[in-house]
Amino acid sequence: MQTIKTIKILCGVLFMILWTACDEKDFSEDYDINLPVSEIVDFNPKTGAVGSEVTLYGENMDLVTSVYIGNASGTIISQDEEKLVFQVPRTAEAGGITVRNNYKREFSSEESFIPHYLDVTITQWPAEIERGLTIKLLGENVDMIRSVKFENLPLSKSAANETSATYATSGLTLPASGKLTVTTKTGQILTSPDINVVEPKDTYVPEQTILLWDFETDPITADGWGSSSYTAEVVNNGFFGKGYQVKAAAGNGWDGCYIKLTSDNGGKGFDFSAFKKPHITFLVNTNGKSGYMNPAITIGGTESDKHFKGQSGDDHKFTTNGWEWRSYDLEAMGWTDIKGNVDKIDLWFRGGNVSSAEPFDIIIDQVMITDGPLNPTLIWDAEAPAGGDLPIAFNGGANLTGYYQGQKYVTYNYTVGSDPWAWLGNIMSVDVPGLDPEKYNNAMYLNFLVNTGDSEGYAGFQLLQGDNKLANQKLDGSYGDNYKFASTNSKWVWRSMLVNISTWDVWGGSADAFNLSQSFNFSVYARGGNIQSGTNAKLNMDYFIFTSVPLDTTKE
Repeated sequence: MQTIKTIKILCGVLFMILWTACDEKDFSEDYDINLPVSEIVDFNPKTGAVGSEVTLYGENMDLVTSVYIGNASGTIISQDEEKLVFQVPRTAEAGGITVRNNYKREFSSEESFIPHYLDVTITQWPAEIERGLTIKLLGENVDMIRSVKFENLPLSKSAANETSATYATSGLTLPASGKLTVTTKTGQILTSPDINVVEPKDTYVPEQTILLWDFETDPITADGWGSSSYTAEVVNNGFFGKGYQVKAAAGNGWDGCYIKLTSDNGGKGFDFSAFKKPHITFLVNTNGKSGYMNPAITIGGTESDKHFKGQSGDDHKFTTNGWEWRSYDLEAMGWTDIKGNVDKIDLWFRGGNVSSAEPFDIIIDQVMITDGPLNPTLIWDAEAPAGGDLPIAFNGGANLTGYYQGQKYVTYNYTVGSDPWAWLGNIMSVDVPGLDPEKYNNAMYLNFLVNTGDSEGYAGFQLLQGDNKLANQKLDGSYGDNYKFASTNSKWVWRSMLVNISTWDVWGGSADAFNLSQSFNFSVYARGGNIQSGTNAKLNMDYFIFTSVPLDTTKE
């Protein structure tokens, strides 16, 4: 009996090993299982205009989840077991038709579909071209443009839809004037009138961001008015470290103000005279409820308050299901004299459009004055691994001070070898959608938090797009960084690095051919750099984000 029992146990263990091995393999790759293929037998028509319909005939068409002409994705209109109708995408080029079904099986037709394109009508050429910035063409079917040149200089496409197309002039040496020549997919040659090239009018280097409140120390408050009950306190669940929360059982509408935050910069006031576009920028979270606060600014002894309306559905109240950034133009809000000396800035917490029938709840964090809108594009928040190949850990630092973002930060500790420049690998590597050129035309910053603990650390940055590979190795010398981070002495600190890819090292291809308005890969790599061999380097990092103004408020 003992032998039989042992055999049963061994058989069970063997079954579990085999099952585990099978479980690691995607079912769609297990060719011992005859998974259905959606097979195209024929399609009609064989040629047609973009936007028209094509019918596929075959087997298992009801299982198809996506259809492509070449690399262009079409829209499925209807389908049954033997037939599928889809719309020809406007970006299609001649090529075979590929279908993919919900079993991840693909089938491509041997015969190609030939798309017909639509003629382009340009209804508005640019009145002038600001050197280094984008141009916009307006009209009909402008996404059918094949190429655009300015006096034989090719412009790279940033974005296009049926009525609008944007092209970049960055990196080009443009003549003082000239004509735009547009070649369309139907073979049209469209030529603009003479256009003057002028120096950029609105580009500027943003002023240093000014912090009003980060709530790591208790803010100065003042009493509101009215008799509504509420609670207000500094809380530990801010976006970065601490935040400030105001709650009430119900909104008090416009019948009072719960409490005020006030800042006069230690009696010195604020000088915004060098700011080009002063904005109030902050993080807000209403936890799925609604809340409101609005700024009141005192200039020359006169106080006035204005209201938040227009961003993300804001209308004299905020409603979010988590943390969201906001940036409001103070001049556009009504402070026409904001570009000068300001006595003090307050925030009034009040019901606004939060009704008496709904609970009032708002948390804010990182209230700042920025020289322009933030325009945030999150790269990686370090809450989970993201494509790196190094043995990273999370929350692996010891005795670190200051704040990081969220629940986690990434840690990579390593001993610098005999060759400090030996390649170690990537801490992270993610694909970034193309950046809106109109948002980042003026400036673009790479922001992140870093902490080198009680040692030193070094990380560089790579951008990869096709054959074009760029790297920032030296970091930002204005922080004292030089192929390694200046020691942070165990404190979390910001880096806000102004991005100019023409100054980055070219590791492949060309910087001129790199187009940030198209998707690219961003990675953070580790090396010893200028750290001495044998050093036990420590690298803790968090919250990588592109913005159009710096997040760092401490830089001198």
